[in-house]
Amino acid sequence: MSEIILQKSSRLQAMRAAAMGAQPEVAPVKLAPKPADHDKKFSPELLLARQLIDQRLAELLANLPVGKQQGLFKIRFGMTPEQIKQLTLKQIFSKLAINPAQIKQLSTNPQSIWELNYNGEQSTHSAD
Repeated sequence: MSEIILQKSSRLQAMRAAAMGAQPEVAPVKLAPKPADHDKKFSPELLLARQLIDQRLAELLANLPVGKQQGLFKIRFGMTPEQIKQLTLKQIFSKLAINPAQIKQLSTNPQSIWELNYNGEQSTHSAD
């Protein structure tokens, strides 16, 4: 009977694996799918910004415990990753501590994208 309970309990499985010397599983990171038909309407600067944001979000989520990633992310940043993507790029880069140097080097007019959100639209939300 204890075998059935052990198999259903992720905490007990983690303790058992730790006792046996196994390494804990790393959380699989889910990246947002990139729609190919939408890529054509985005500028190279916006595509690079999206890539940097996705990469930073994946790094931050990977450092959080499995199963608690969304909750702990929301506690740390005050909003979910989806809500962060509704902010302007300038706010996102500031909140996630991303260095905008790569975009500034690539762009002839980097100011043109900073007021857009992750999807290339005018942002409807503001940071607190």
